[in-house]
Amino acid sequence: MSKIKSLPTLERPREKAFHYGVDRLSDHELIAILIGSGTVDSSALDIAYKMLSDHKGLLNLVQKPFSDLLHFKGIGKSKAVKIIAAFEIAKRFNSLKSINEDLPVSSNEIYERYKYHVTGVYQECLRLIILNNKRKIIHEVNLYQGNESSVNCSWRQIIQQVLIHNGKYFYIVHNHPSGNHSPSKEDIEFTTTLIKESQKLKIKLLDHLIISDNGYFSFLADPEKEP
Repeated sequence: MSKIKSLPTLERPREKAFHYGVDRLSDHELIAILIGSGTVDSSALDIAYKMLSDHKGLLNLVQKPFSDLLHFKGIGKSKAVKIIAAFEIAKRFNSLKSINEDLPVSSNEIYERYKYHVTGVYQECLRLIILNNKRKIIHEVNLYQGNESSVNCSWRQIIQQVLIHNGKYFYIVHNHPSGNHSPSKEDIEFTTTLIKESQKLKIKLLDHLIISDNGYFSFLADPEKEP
């Protein structure tokens, strides 16, 4: 394998970024910059290319846990943390830009905001998003992370959090690691109970989204159109 220093100057990732702009770099060149240095046998470019190739592209790589990166020769804890941190910045940026602050939040915006956080995760997790009476987000929290097939979270705990934060409306989002976002019997029963119990306290579930790598299921589509 060739060393990066053996490449023509303007073909080296850092120099190419300085000269042409970072937006001109390929995915593996960007990852190589995060990696920094390679090993005796492989350059940072070689390692980056293998990471992307083994995971079939950047989208899948971004979803992988910290431990997966450590399987690659030349990637220790320090480099893995740096790469994961860069991926997390990208996820948070996508979350922030997906919400139009001037408009009430919709189910599709919630999906766009949180899909990067819950897809590719190997355990089911549940996120609560609390809104005020103008349907603007005022608080959000990851309530639970369960096993591969369920989340141990009660409707009482969700309602309690909404009331504590003086919420009027709320969304819940959870993932199906299996890739099938169709609701299970337990999902349907849980959502039905949550709707009924929240109405008693004059708060409202705007939607329950189940997200997978293949899209999402909405229990209450287009809630923003309701009176």
